Amino acid sequence: MELTVYDTALTPLGVADELNSLLWTRRYWSPGECKILAPFTAMNNKLLRQGNLIHKPGDDELAEIRYVQIKKNSTGMEEIEAQGRFLSGWLDKRILLAEINTTATAQVLIKRVVTENLISPTVVERAIPSLVLNLGEGAIVTTAVQFQGELYANCLDVCEGLAKESAIGYRITTDLRTKAHTFRVYQGRDLSASQSVNRACVFSQAFDNVLEQEFVTSSENQRTTLYVGGVDSDVAVSRIVVEVNPTSGLARSEKFIDASDIKRNYKSGTSTLTYSTAVYQAMLKARGEKEMVGYGLSLSFESKIKTDGSLRYRTDFNVGDIVTCVDTRWGVRVDARITEMTETYQKGRQEVVATFGDSLPTLMQKIKR
Repeated sequence: MELTVYDTALTPLGVADELNSLLWTRRYWSPGECKILAPFTAMNNKLLRQGNLIHKPGDDELAEIRYVQIKKNSTGMEEIEAQGRFLSGWLDKRILLAEINTTATAQVLIKRVVTENLISPTVVERAIPSLVLNLGEGAIVTTAVQFQGELYANCLDVCEGLAKESAIGYRITTDLRTKAHTFRVYQGRDLSASQSVNRACVFSQAFDNVLEQEFVTSSENQRTTLYVGGVDSDVAVSRIVVEVNPTSGLARSEKFIDASDIKRNYKSGTSTLTYSTAVYQAMLKARGEKEMVGYGLSLSFESKIKTDGSLRYRTDFNVGDIVTCVDTRWGVRVDARITEMTETYQKGRQEVVATFGDSLPTLMQKIKR
């Protein structure tokens, strides 16, 4: 595997072709990541530096190196470990400097956040060089939501939440010829066996297209009913609290969500206005429905896929597509979205692992939660 390394201006710096292993993880509604292990050489030491951009053959997404470690073991062998994040991780570099109060689809809202804070911000120093918005994509059919973007919120957190809530994806692709980065919002295809529009994509050991499978389901974090509280007050009875998804009996599992960041008052020109009770309750309910996504039954179906099987990766299926996973012996059959694809290249061999449904949280995600 050869990786071409560029600087931030997309000037080629060289090719890293002496690698021990490469993990290239693509994700649907959050930035992908890469991990490179390479022997310490003068060339690798020159190329694998923080801030440099990595291009893998056949990919239109680049990764930015954010972490580098050089170590020597007891035998004197030196190795470089470099970890990077796909360029959609650039959203993490900006925060909202203006509140957004509107009703729109997630696609429109995500593009607005990116446009106002990364592409065409009022403060020109905040613009990401050579980043443009994809204007050719069609409208993605999703439900419009009442949205209030909190001042100083992290742009990546906002966009990731909107994307996950509406089951859409986003990414930044790079044209190395024109040296332009393009922000795109997209939606995966429905390739499940339960539909008849597209060719079905079914993963099963019975079909000889998977090598290994792992199925995990957990209700440890599940909550069925949320109480969402708005702006707090000195008078307890005046705080507006709404109930989201009421259930009953033993199946009912409750949680309180503090949504005091959703303000009752807002600016309109030079005037300060107040949302009506009905509108404010709708905003709190929308927050609860968004939070509910993170408190559902956790389901993960991970498969190591045959790269020479009947289904071709990136052609017959890709990140974001809904497919069918079957294991008759386990009694498992689920239609689930491919939320993550990890490509591993080591000693001339390639492995592809797909995660369907909820990917298991990383340590950093657990800490953040």
